Amino acid sequence: MGSPKTAKSAMKQGIWRRRIGAPFAAVLLAALLAVVLFSGQFAKGPNASSQFAPVQVDNTLRPARDEPLSTDQDLETTSSSEPEGEDTEGKNENGQSPNKEAAIEEQKPSQAAAIDQDGNTLNPELKQASGDERSAGGSDSSGKESPPQSKEGEGGTAESGAALYTKCTAPSHAKICDLSSPRFDICELCGDARTIGQSSTVVYVPQNRASNGEEWSIRAQSRKHLPWIKKVTIKSVNSTEPEPRCTSKHHIPAIVFALGGLTANVWHDFSDVLVPLFLTARQFDGDVQLIITNNQPWFIKKYSAIFSRLTRHDIIDFDADDQVRCYPHVIVGLRSHRDLGIDPSSSPQNYTMVDFRLFVREAYGLPAAEVDIPYKADKDDPDKKPRIMLIDRGKTRRFINMAHVVQGLDWFGFEVVKADPKIDSNLDEFVRLVDSCDAIMGVHGAGLTNMVFLRSGGVVVHIVPYGIEFMADGFYGAPARDMGLRHVQYSISPEESTLLDKYGWNHTVINDPETIRKGGWEKVAEFYMSKQDIVLNMTRFGPSLLNAIEFIM
Repeated sequence: MGSPKTAKSAMKQGIWRRRIGAPFAAVLLAALLAVVLFSGQFAKGPNASSQFAPVQVDNTLRPARDEPLSTDQDLETTSSSEPEGEDTEGKNENGQSPNKEAAIEEQKPSQAAAIDQDGNTLNPELKQASGDERSAGGSDSSGKESPPQSKEGEGGTAESGAALYTKCTAPSHAKICDLSSPRFDICELCGDARTIGQSSTVVYVPQNRASNGEEWSIRAQSRKHLPWIKKVTIKSVNSTEPEPRCTSKHHIPAIVFALGGLTANVWHDFSDVLVPLFLTARQFDGDVQLIITNNQPWFIKKYSAIFSRLTRHDIIDFDADDQVRCYPHVIVGLRSHRDLGIDPSSSPQNYTMVDFRLFVREAYGLPAAEVDIPYKADKDDPDKKPRIMLIDRGKTRRFINMAHVVQGLDWFGFEVVKADPKIDSNLDEFVRLVDSCDAIMGVHGAGLTNMVFLRSGGVVVHIVPYGIEFMADGFYGAPARDMGLRHVQYSISPEESTLLDKYGWNHTVINDPETIRKGGWEKVAEFYMSKQDIVLNMTRFGPSLLNAIEFIM
């Protein structure tokens, strides 16, 4: 605090500074005012005013935050080849993880796909904002900032007063579109890019118009081979082609991407869209506009907390947009490294799955990274038990002896929290329920994606059905470890599978799973994913539970 004498001396010095500084500040303010008034006299020529007037924007979407959502949606989907994504399972099973968040699983069927839906499918209406709710540079009725916009004037130039966007410069040797990845295609347009929603086209107007025009057509999601995703055309115009006239001009970058695909299964929601969108959009720190084709209103509402962290601006429904929007930087497509995963060496920003998990936790207002798992945080309580969330699946890969499993978990000292896929829940509430647990346990499937809402150091207890051991770690084990979680894997024996009663020991399904696997993904899905339930042997399973307890303690 200091002595009274010191404090008194400091007070005197402050008084003298104000006495001397006040006249000086007044003189400086008067000088600045004179400069402004003087310079204003020279800005009143006929060409001095902006050529752009505010234009109203319709077809914009804003995430809603209070929609009721299912805690479990599994959709079983098979395709002609083994999918890049997870489990051929059901709808949505909501949840979250520790060190750096992520989440995942699958949805919509192709023509040859077999579908099995568990739980409830949510498809709330997407809220559309009327044109009079937004104007250039203003905010919408929800208080959300609208992107700077201006109407195209004569000559096609803009003088809106907004700062020029300088974060994107196109190297002369670079190709606009990169189609080399087996997972995704992506196009990046630096400079003059114009989106035309009515024709699903993005036009690039290069500075050097002498080059030949080029054209690409890509599916703007992380699964480029799904035939039902609508394509977006990217066209580079040459000197002989007229560029489309801008009806609104923006001074922020934009990302054009697709929903649909295999979404409506929480594993695929995260693996195919949310993690790739984080990789592509997070670098802009919210100052980016999202333009969505194959729009699914329920998706934006369900994950509104995440969308609100990725963008401060209105979301555009590309397929319904009647504007020609001009941007200084447009990315078409979503970057993706692997299933429910991020490769830091492939990310210019060195993002990791821990970064993603922590980003998700921040979006939902969950405790910070340094907060311990609940059991350790309250370890002084002698009656405290570690909490484990038990995922109760819907139609396939269920625990036949669920009551016995719950009894066994209780015997081992756990407080069991059951997640019922048939009960709808507000997602914000559900993620807090997951956050209150030390571990999550379930049979291989979409519900385990909820590990993204666990705290750092939380445990994922992964029950692997018979015949699918080959893919278990890639879908859940590696993502869990990448997110800073502990992973305990337990592979059941044939005696714990209902397949044994159905087919017997002499059937190929039991005695030669490798042969079934060689028959393709559809065969694996038919037998091991869709026709199998679990009778968990708690005695055999016991050592795995002890491993989980050691991690928690």
